[in-house]
Amino acid sequence: MNIYIAYRDLVKHFMENSMMGRQPMNLDFRFTSVQDGVYLLTCGNQNYAVTKERGEQFTNDVLAKCTGKHQGLFPLMRELNGKKTAAVVEIHKERDYAYYDMDDEVLLEMLNALKEESGEPLTERELINHCYPNPALPDGDLELDSIYHQLYFKSAYPATSAIMPPGPDKRSSFLWINQESIRIEVIDNDIKSKYEVPAGLITEIKEKARALCKEPAEAYVVDGNWESFVKFGKAGERIFTDPDKTFELLKEIASKSTLIEQSDYPSQMAPSPFAMQGFFQMGMTNQVPQAPAAPEVPAGEDICPVCGEHHCGGKYCSNCGALLK
Repeated sequence: MNIYIAYRDLVKHFMENSMMGRQPMNLDFRFTSVQDGVYLLTCGNQNYAVTKERGEQFTNDVLAKCTGKHQGLFPLMRELNGKKTAAVVEIHKERDYAYYDMDDEVLLEMLNALKEESGEPLTERELINHCYPNPALPDGDLELDSIYHQLYFKSAYPATSAIMPPGPDKRSSFLWINQESIRIEVIDNDIKSKYEVPAGLITEIKEKARALCKEPAEAYVVDGNWESFVKFGKAGERIFTDPDKTFELLKEIASKSTLIEQSDYPSQMAPSPFAMQGFFQMGMTNQVPQAPAAPEVPAGEDICPVCGEHHCGGKYCSNCGALLK
């Protein structure tokens, strides 16, 4: 279920969403569900953890004070019913989308009260670990989907997960299971090796993956460091695991498998101009960092100095949006 409850400054929201050449910073004072049962309160650039129990209670309290429903998403406008502020209440569950009317001053009081009881704002590390908790291991058979070991890179663009964000070459080693086969790829010493894993090895792999998950790692990863996780179940749940132990397990599985392809794989990890600004500059608050200031382009040139692509000759690059001369 997706929950978005916000006190909105209509003028600021309108201006942010109407500015050319940049993306909105989304300055709402809001309570949101990051995923089922994980709630976050955001005010400006500060984030506060909200427990599952309190989050559910707050959602029910808000719905009890709503005055009705309306059709569709909240409109983009500078003023509503003679006011320049408004309440936004949106609840999405599977294919059911509901939008509610509510007095904005009542909502502001409720959000401020929730903020007061939520303690100190979260650090970057606390924020990641709060938003991406490790689930409990399932009982019985571990329905294994994949095992990953990769470099973690932050992204300047919104990502739905701390796992596998867009960015430069992550140099991923992984085991992946589908109905037809079990495949494993290992990148070691600038060599990429692909293997076919014997079906008879799956029971042993599951046992060792379960052992890895019994001592999970935290979700927080320093930019440029290794991260690993085991993904399982129909819902694609994952548990973060120790990177060194995970990589050793992948190499052990590879040693018992049939090599089908091997090739040189030199590092290609040069970051793009927009990469590395940080997932937490947008801070899980829907805030998207702006592109870095671009050098001006001499008259007559049609190559963008930021992305290197041809642009249409306007004020902004038609490919990446960078400001041009």
